Amino acid sequence: MAPPEAPIETLPTGEDEFRLIADSAPVAVWVTRLNRQRSFVNRAYVEFLGVPYDEALVFDWRAIIHPEDAMRLLQESIAGEASLETFSLEGRYRRHDGEWRWLNSTSSPRRDAEGRHIGFIGVAHDVTEAKEAELALRDREAQLSAYISQSTAGFAQVDLDGRFTLVNDRFCEIAGWHRDDLMGRTMLSITHPDDIKRNTGLFERAVAVGEPYTHEKRYIRKDDGIVWVNNSVSVIRRPDGEPFGVLAVTLDVTKRREDEASLRKGEETLRLAIEGAGMATWELDLPTMTGQWSPNRFDLLGLPRTPDLRGTVDDWLERIVTDDREMARTAFERCVAKGKPYTIEYRIRRADTGEERWLQSHGSRVDYADERATRFVGISFDVTERKHAEEELRESETRYRTMFEQANDFIVTMTLDQIITSVNPAVLGSLGYAEHEVVGRWIGDFMDEDQVALSLAALQRKLSEGGSTRLTINVRAKDGRELIWETNSRLGLDDQGRPTSLQAIGRDMTEAKRAEAHQKLLIDELNHRVKNTLAIVQGIVQQTFKADANPRAARAAFEGRLSALSEAHNLLTREFWGPVSMARIIDDAVAPHGGDAGRFELEGPDLTIAPKTAISLALAIHELATNAVKHGALSVPEGRVAIQWAKASGNEPRLSLIWSEHGGPPVKTPSKRGFGTRMIERGLAAELGGSVKIEFAPEGLKCVVEAPLPEATA
Repeated sequence: MAPPEAPIETLPTGEDEFRLIADSAPVAVWVTRLNRQRSFVNRAYVEFLGVPYDEALVFDWRAIIHPEDAMRLLQESIAGEASLETFSLEGRYRRHDGEWRWLNSTSSPRRDAEGRHIGFIGVAHDVTEAKEAELALRDREAQLSAYISQSTAGFAQVDLDGRFTLVNDRFCEIAGWHRDDLMGRTMLSITHPDDIKRNTGLFERAVAVGEPYTHEKRYIRKDDGIVWVNNSVSVIRRPDGEPFGVLAVTLDVTKRREDEASLRKGEETLRLAIEGAGMATWELDLPTMTGQWSPNRFDLLGLPRTPDLRGTVDDWLERIVTDDREMARTAFERCVAKGKPYTIEYRIRRADTGEERWLQSHGSRVDYADERATRFVGISFDVTERKHAEEELRESETRYRTMFEQANDFIVTMTLDQIITSVNPAVLGSLGYAEHEVVGRWIGDFMDEDQVALSLAALQRKLSEGGSTRLTINVRAKDGRELIWETNSRLGLDDQGRPTSLQAIGRDMTEAKRAEAHQKLLIDELNHRVKNTLAIVQGIVQQTFKADANPRAARAAFEGRLSALSEAHNLLTREFWGPVSMARIIDDAVAPHGGDAGRFELEGPDLTIAPKTAISLALAIHELATNAVKHGALSVPEGRVAIQWAKASGNEPRLSLIWSEHGGPPVKTPSKRGFGTRMIERGLAAELGGSVKIEFAPEGLKCVVEAPLPEATA
């Protein structure tokens, strides 16, 4: 509304008709003169102001302009009037009831018949509802735009050829392209080649039948990176239903995809690890007693893999051998009913080959705190090889234990410090100890110091040179006996070849060593005796067969002396050339000369004498008896011989033996000493290390022997 000025011109011709028409119009109409004074306002104008007609003609419309629009409207009004062209104004004006109304006014210059400008005629439409609708729409568009721009989802609109027509910032961020780069591009141009075929089919079907779809695909970013998106796609249509584009709401799911890929990779790695470790897994839904099996569980049982890789409890139980089935069933049912985990070992018979195999299975019931159903989870291993190895080990252990327990040889194991860790019964039987008295003790506790030194030296030799050592060593039994053991020992080694223990096997050589020593003694003695015997025989021959000797008598004497020598040897042979009874030597020596007829009186303790002494004593007794038979007491029936011996006490034991004859013919001292006398006085004295004295007393010969008592007689 232009401000009124002083009227100059009148209303157009037909004023009444014009007024009538203007008053009937629902819009405000006014007519102004060049002085901007209104010469006419219609009824709608008056009603808007709420004042009488005359006041309406002079009313200053600037007073009712909204303050926010006042400056703009005044400037536009001045400019419009100055242009002398039709111009429009739009703004808010306060109606008479105080309500602000949007008015759109159009003012056109009025001219007279000569074309001179005489004022303006204006019309104002109340456009409040349209304006508010426009503003509301604008607000909604602004809100929608803000929502789209600020949304975490990307929005992309393409035409029916798939070319981008609208994208929000988030879509650009997700797709990795600038908005200007995307406009005019097709969405397939940034789609990963592997996803184009499937995406094309979905897009074409959506355009053709209007079917929305959701899919995940990859965009290739401008920097050649790959982004996974989840697109929810729908066709957009015009009001008449004609499709004109496709709108996609895009979410970046790259992280989820990577996580899923990582999870799948982890699951695959775990599966491979499980299968590589020989583990077969299975799960059960307890309501159905069926569940997912790992592929190798079918292989483990020799069953064909089902398409969905599902198996049942019965599938498993049927493969278990009869003797083990109830045990396995009980463990499983207890686990399911009471939640008690189990670990069992049992035999199965493979369905394909019938081969019997050993399995070890672990089962657990999984209870969740939320609403998820309780499940059963199990793992099985094929432990056949281990069971076979254990069986072989048990058999080996039994064999070893049997050998260990029953071996006659000694078996001892020790630490490198020579602490005994085990011994077999043979050791205990030999030493006379109980096992607890031996195990845990140092081996030196059973040896003298010199033997310990030998043992340590052998150990050091094995540690420095390796191999085994053979050692003959003396040990002490519980009762103090010294035992001779022959041992063979070696080091026990760990996997790296380092010594960890000492193992010894031995044998009691005590008796063998004694026999060996005895045999050596016998051989030495035999050699010595043979030499002595030959020397004796040689002496006997020389003394018996002298040139002036009667051959007949000489032969008889020789035979007698050899016989005495033989008897002595026989006795020594029976006694294994050990110490012999002195009484027996004397008894045997006198027997051929009437010893059994009671002509000899023997008296003395049964002393034992060494073999060498025994022979000399036997020959001496023989010579004395022969002389008594030929010349002495035994040459007459009433003659007797008394042989007495005793063990004399003193600093050292001494033997005293007296040969005395009586009842025989008178004895004369011989003019010269014969062989027998010399052998007795010299040979026997030398042999005994003592003295021998022969007295030729008239009443009978007497021979006195004094000598140290040899060790064998002690």
